[in-house]
Amino acid sequence: MVPLLLLMKPQNRRRKRVPFPHPAKTLLVVLGMALANPSAQALTNSFSITTTAYIDSRVANQSLNFGQADTIKVVIDNNVTSDGSMCRGLLQLPAELWSYSPAEIVSATMLFYVWQDNTESRNVTLYPLTRSFVQGTGSGTLPPDGATWLTSDGANPWTNPGGDFDANYSVVGVKEPVLDPDENDRFFSWDITALLQCPASRAELRNYGAMLRIDETPVPATGMPRAPFTSCYDLSYTPAYWPSLQLTVAPSLSGATVASGAISFGITNLTLGATNTIERSLDLTANSWTAVSSFVATSTSTNWSETFQAGWTKAFYRLSSQQ
Repeated sequence: MVPLLLLMKPQNRRRKRVPFPHPAKTLLVVLGMALANPSAQALTNSFSITTTAYIDSRVANQSLNFGQADTIKVVIDNNVTSDGSMCRGLLQLPAELWSYSPAEIVSATMLFYVWQDNTESRNVTLYPLTRSFVQGTGSGTLPPDGATWLTSDGANPWTNPGGDFDANYSVVGVKEPVLDPDENDRFFSWDITALLQCPASRAELRNYGAMLRIDETPVPATGMPRAPFTSCYDLSYTPAYWPSLQLTVAPSLSGATVASGAISFGITNLTLGATNTIERSLDLTANSWTAVSSFVATSTSTNWSETFQAGWTKAFYRLSSQQ
């Protein structure tokens, strides 16, 4: 567990915004925390993924937009027309994701549901895009007002037909257990935590979005390996089956101030019902910690403060949580 470090001058009574971080200052607060067991104490949020589309390479469909279709198709086709055509999915991650720093993110997993999984032995892989796309409002109709196989927005061509993506970063989807053997339905999941920790792929995901591709080679001799994922525009399904991002975030400390002889800071990303303990040490070399506060989270955020004691020259704080 990384401590919350406080170096202070107790005689300073003037209210002052504490810099973070700034080693050159005498009055310094560094906020940091590591979780011993993140899965048991971190907060998990579920965000719907509503900006989606798919693009189709079949000649008759190359100029069509599927921004509000019931499904987000990933396909390699050598069935009726024997043309080896492909469909690829496009998506934007929820805007709420970007309010969290990489240090706060414990895990981030995308979930997409498919009724009748026909991917067979093929994988569905996620790639960051390198060019933004416009979702559009079509469901296979003209004129396109959003992304198509040939264009990113209905007018401006991709650098490469079929979408511009970064092959240097990829996540292979996990095929979760079948829910109903008669329907062969399941969720696919993609753990994108590592992509969000990497500055390059994080920037691409934030600025442009992501693509889903089924293994497109080799082209099947016959048939059509596919996963028509359910989109949020299929109202026959409840939101539980719509694409989502499951985001687990660690408790975060922010807004530290020193005023009137006390240290104060906010704690966010708390898990409701979890017991949180704040501990203090006046000397890290002694490896001695004192529990100074314990509370059960009744909301996802709170504020905490403590008065300086006579004789203190420095103090270290840390927070732990337990369900």
